[in-house]
Amino acid sequence: MRNLRILGAGPVAYYHVISRVIERRFIFDVQERERFRKLMRQQEAFSGVRVLSWTCLSNHFHMLVAIDDKQAEAQQAELDRLRDDDVYFLERLRHVYKAKAVGEIADALEQIRMSMISKDEQMVQIGRLKQPYLERMYNLSAFVGELKQRLSQWYNKVNDRKGTLWEERFKSVLVQGEPGLLALVAAYIDLNAVRAGIVTEPRRWRWCGYAEAVAAQSRSRDGLFEVLGEGAEGNRDGAAWKVVHQRYRRLLLNSGQQRFDDEGEVSAKGFTREQLELEESRDFVLPSVELLGHRIRYFADGLALGSAAFIEETFDQNRGKMRVKRSRASRSPKVALGALHTLIDLRSLRREPLGRS
Repeated sequence: MRNLRILGAGPVAYYHVISRVIERRFIFDVQERERFRKLMRQQEAFSGVRVLSWTCLSNHFHMLVAIDDKQAEAQQAELDRLRDDDVYFLERLRHVYKAKAVGEIADALEQIRMSMISKDEQMVQIGRLKQPYLERMYNLSAFVGELKQRLSQWYNKVNDRKGTLWEERFKSVLVQGEPGLLALVAAYIDLNAVRAGIVTEPRRWRWCGYAEAVAAQSRSRDGLFEVLGEGAEGNRDGAAWKVVHQRYRRLLLNSGQQRFDDEGEVSAKGFTREQLELEESRDFVLPSVELLGHRIRYFADGLALGSAAFIEETFDQNRGKMRVKRSRASRSPKVALGALHTLIDLRSLRREPLGRS
């Protein structure tokens, strides 16, 4: 069964994206994760889809992405520039195409502009040439699908293999664009390696957004500013980053606490009491947030996550696609998620959760 794709409404749509390697094979090591990071950033630069948070483990990856609505005024201006400005258009292509291919496209554009046909006809032909590329920009399916395809091609070539690398189409959960909720999903993603017991600190897992942000990677820092709703773009200096880092680290530590069962055995890996006490000794005040200590299926399988009103609006927009008869959309998760609601009731599904490594 193909994964249902829920569409968002509004100027920006946020998605938690997950995809797993076929047969859950543990094939990603240092070289593969570094290639994933490189291809992800290249695809991001080409497509305009913004990666706010991400992680790549041994057999799957997570991303929290933001996609601006093509109908918004700013995006219309951006697309118009890409149609009119050949130099700018070719710069975007260079992120994902080799020099020879970009050169061939540049030659084709020049031939049209130098031709004896009317300006109107020139614009028609140029639009026809550019349109297939423009359609792939600000497009979730194109962004993730091409990233996976490019990684598959590279992996197959390096390992002299053929066939698909991925288990299925990627899975996506539409996330309401509220800073608190976006930050929770980002933390869920950054804590993957901690929950899997690979590292005791997310900043030590260099294949995640938080580790990149700590290492001063500007795009990952911008992602944390956005998920926390802190600071306008262009006003994100060192002092502002210190505030954002403190807020986000507070959330990470509180969300990723180690859990124990009734018999005192560790039931969920995470930060130890000693780690938390050390942070507290540094005047790091921890809020009472306990949403992400365990793996919560709703972050991966809920289709959409947000307030009741947000879910109702999303349900109305996607009712035909879901093919359901019910009139009410939102479902209150069984786990403690406060005022959050999900588009489907996972208690009625029997679906195996994602692997942890």
